[in-house]
Amino acid sequence: MTDPDAAFLAGEVAAAAQTTRYRLLTPEPLEPGRRYPLVLFLHGAGERGGDNTKQLTHFPRRMASSARRAEFPCYVLAPQCPEDERWTLDEWGATTSRPLDAEPTGPMAGAIAALHEVTRMHAVDPERVYLTGLSMGGYGAVQLALRHADWFAAVAPVCGGGDEREAARLAGLPLSFWHGDVDRAVPVIRSRDLVSALRALGASPEYHELAGVGHDAWNHAYADDGCLPWLFAQRRDPVARLNEATRLLGEALPPNARIAFLGDSITQSGAAAGGYVDLMRRALAATRPEVSVIPAGISGNRVPDLLARYQRDVLAAKPTHVFVYIGINDVWHSLSGRGTSSAEFTSGLTKLCDDLEAHGAEIVLATASVIGELPPGQNQLDAKLDEFVGLTRAVAASGNRIVCDLHGVFDAHLAQFHHTAEAEGTLTTDGVHLNSAGNTLVATEAALALRAACSNDGR
Repeated sequence: MTDPDAAFLAGEVAAAAQTTRYRLLTPEPLEPGRRYPLVLFLHGAGERGGDNTKQLTHFPRRMASSARRAEFPCYVLAPQCPEDERWTLDEWGATTSRPLDAEPTGPMAGAIAALHEVTRMHAVDPERVYLTGLSMGGYGAVQLALRHADWFAAVAPVCGGGDEREAARLAGLPLSFWHGDVDRAVPVIRSRDLVSALRALGASPEYHELAGVGHDAWNHAYADDGCLPWLFAQRRDPVARLNEATRLLGEALPPNARIAFLGDSITQSGAAAGGYVDLMRRALAATRPEVSVIPAGISGNRVPDLLARYQRDVLAAKPTHVFVYIGINDVWHSLSGRGTSSAEFTSGLTKLCDDLEAHGAEIVLATASVIGELPPGQNQLDAKLDEFVGLTRAVAASGNRIVCDLHGVFDAHLAQFHHTAEAEGTLTTDGVHLNSAGNTLVATEAALALRAACSNDGR
């Protein structure tokens, strides 16, 4: 008898001190030189185990039919969550949300590692990577999208849920939610609340609440008239994400807001056409033309240099918000003996923030992005950069300041998109200074972080 699952390749990856097994459906036929979409599927609780087969039950086997393979030639990646573990820590039957997990669970880390491996090793179109999941996997799809919205072209959570308080993280990402209105396992309120939060932000997610349907909404979502035609029509759109994130920032800013961008050559060049400061300035001008943007970047600057000039270049302009993006040169210049000591970096950054806040400014501290685009640990200064990123986070935590974790964002983005042996080219021109994609990503993250600072009431 022919094995119905023979079309699925078997693989495994190591992540978070455990092994995650996965199956992969490949396009048939594979045309030389062509790149194909990929759908990452996160299964439900009933398909957990160690057989590397049960996770194929619902969506993957549907996609393996000859008709589906002809209509939607693509890769389907289906990792398997071990028995008694879960993609997220959410309680599936709860009627209220919980905060986003501090870190991905072990199974989620494994799913992420599998995604990285498959996109690196196969002919995947990086602009057409889709995410869907059902029940436990619906929660997983929402949380993975909240963590890494820049990875995906579109997301279709089925009878899941997530933290609606983090909805802004999904800015500009195409979304299609599916849920039965008499679901007794995952209450429909979980999708309703998240969709309502997105709509309150001005987003337009698709929402399919299925009358009389219980906990099997996937039979509708993955049917011929379900989400697939919509899903495969989407392409990753970083500019749309930037515009949405900046629109949300504009709506949150107080009247006559003045935003200063304080930093080194990355911020200096960021004020030029196409730079991250310029992108934000132009996007804000569309909805909040009265908002002032104050560029204050100077090439080669370290924290001691910011201390020497912030009163003249920033405080004199009376900013309401300051985005501080520093640390690269404090580390990089250590190669020539002109770096900054950890003590001087910490005390200087603390003094800078304290004084800016004493003059009424809200602070966002950005962690230093990268010095080289190779995987973590393979760039010359990774260990020292990691140390200074930790110092920045500590200074932020000491004053309950918002962190824009560019270092973490860059590492995650590069793991998904940087598949060469070169130390630059995906987000930077030289391993440090931003190219077009890097400027767009930084502008998006800066807008989301500045928006969070507008409601940072904990200080």
